[in-house]
Amino acid sequence: MKNPVAIRQLLGDNVRTLRKVRGWSQEELGEHADLSYKFVGEIERGTGNPSLDSLVGIANALTVPIAELFLHRGLLVLSDTDVADVETSMAVLNRVLGNARADIPQRQKA
Repeated sequence: MKNPVAIRQLLGDNVRTLRKVRGWSQEELGEHADLSYKFVGEIERGTGNPSLDSLVGIANALTVPIAELFLHRGLLVLSDTDVADVETSMAVLNRVLGNARADIPQRQKA
């Protein structure tokens, strides 16, 4: 089991990452999660020890499953714009691949 201090730091790093992706300040996250901005700062620095209710409030505010707050470093977070860009790129790729497949002559049965 990990050291509780390391878990709090991991939690804090993930909360900060998710908050910044949304372009929110600590104060804005606090407002959405019904927490003080000072406590949000403590959580992000790994010095706060949030209750389950606080974690649920943060996860709901950030619209992520609570487990995502505890994922290992290297968390890949996409903003709504990033998701839209990926979806557009996938649609273009599917169209191009579909056209390329249509241009390939079908093998004749022997």
